[in-house]
Order: sequence, then C-alpha cells, then structure tokens
Amino acid sequence: MLGIVIATHGTMSDGIKDAVNTIIGFADYIKTVNLLTGNPVDELGDLVKENIEAADEGDGVIVFTDLISASPYNQSIIAISRLKELQQSNIYIIGGVNLPMVIEAVNHRFLATDIHETIESITNQGKDSIGIWHKSSVENSFEDDEDEDDF
Repeated sequence: MLGIVIATHGTMSDGIKDAVNTIIGFADYIKTVNLLTGNPVDELGDLVKENIEAADEGDGVIVFTDLISASPYNQSIIAISRLKELQQSNIYIIGGVNLPMVIEAVNHRFLATDIHETIESITNQGKDSIGIWHKSSVENSFEDDEDEDDF
C-alpha cells in the first residue's frame, strides 16, 4: 500500500492527520514529522528518513510538505537521497499540502493505485479544492435571477 508522510513546520502535520482520522475514521498509517521552534533543522531530515522507511510498505511513499523549498521540503530531499536507489524511484515530495490532497492520497492508498498514477490526481485535487466566496457573489446571483424573470 501507498505510504504517506506529512512533514511541516509546527504541528500542522498532526492537525491534518487528526482531520483525516475524523473524516475517514482511522489514520494510523499516516506518519507525521514536525519541525518545532528550536529544533535543529538537520535532525528533521533524520526523522523524515525514519518515517519514510516506516511508512514504506513496498508500493512507494508520498511525502507532503507545507511549503516548497522550505526546511521540511529541503530536508525531505536530503532524506530521500540517503535511501537506496530503488526506494528513491518510488518516493514523491508534494509541497503545499492541504487536507483534500491527503484525503485523495488515502483514497488511492485504499484503491491500491500505482504511486506514479496518483500524483497528478492528488495535485489536481489540491488545486481544485481551493474556492473563494464573497458576499457580492450572492448579491450578484440574486440580481441575475431577477433579470431573468422579466418578460
């Protein structure tokens, strides 16, 4: 099955895992790594590597990070470079994690979808799950409805 690791600043990764647990019912297979204030950044890479190895069930691992090119992302790259070559080819890092992306990964985990096929679906889900609402959109909608009723 697909392995899932979330590495973030602060405890954001724990919060995402908790939300997945609330929505889906269980999330013990998701590994989290937190970069807390005052923790040495280089130790983060060791933790990421340990969690990748723990999450890897043979079908690959996706490492989600909160920001592209920030410490969790960069340390994930370093951690992956220290793994065996064969294992490296089945690991992806996705920066800019949001909850819908992780839920999409969990769904693909349960469907046993090939890791190389899941990446585009996960990133599309992340993009598609961003929405904007503003009061004016409702007001404009009512005005448009009124205009359509005129004969």
